[in-house]
Amino acid sequence: MSGVRVIFFNERRKVEISAISGVVRVTIDPRPSWFLLWFEAFLIVFTDAAVFRMWARLALVYRGLLLWGTASAIVAWFYQLSGSEVVEFDSMKLAIRTNILGSERTREYPIAECSQLEWREPTDDDRRTLQLKAGWRTVRFGKYLSEEQAIEVLTRVQKELPNAAQRLCLDPRPSKSHFQTLGLG
Repeated sequence: MSGVRVIFFNERRKVEISAISGVVRVTIDPRPSWFLLWFEAFLIVFTDAAVFRMWARLALVYRGLLLWGTASAIVAWFYQLSGSEVVEFDSMKLAIRTNILGSERTREYPIAECSQLEWREPTDDDRRTLQLKAGWRTVRFGKYLSEEQAIEVLTRVQKELPNAAQRLCLDPRPSKSHFQTLGLG
């Protein structure tokens, strides 16, 4: 049964990692499960068709809720088809560009303010697998990257941008490795 789950319900991304002219670029494009997309579309149409028969008897507030729910479901459906992410590392900055439903958002962080770049275990609430500190903020990116792909990104940054990688992987917190924790308390 687990083989069926992998085929029909697998959420994955197409990941391309390239290094050109002092820039390491990671492009993450969506590859949704077509089975789930068609199933969701069927549910939207079936639910709306069933409720449409009762449209005349529905109170105005329920009509508004139905329209709002349908619009939200359609936007969420299209959202799954978009959502590409481009992460660019260079010697001066980290740029994260996300494109969702045709709207592009770019966030830039100076490398001098960044540290503690690492892979993190994704959770059900947050599928982003890379994180770093930019000043006092924690920045997460790399949605749906596997651990192997994240390690490949980190390796490529270390190979192509050694000075930036040294700063990015720096942990400015004081090390307590010379203390023995007794676990009393």
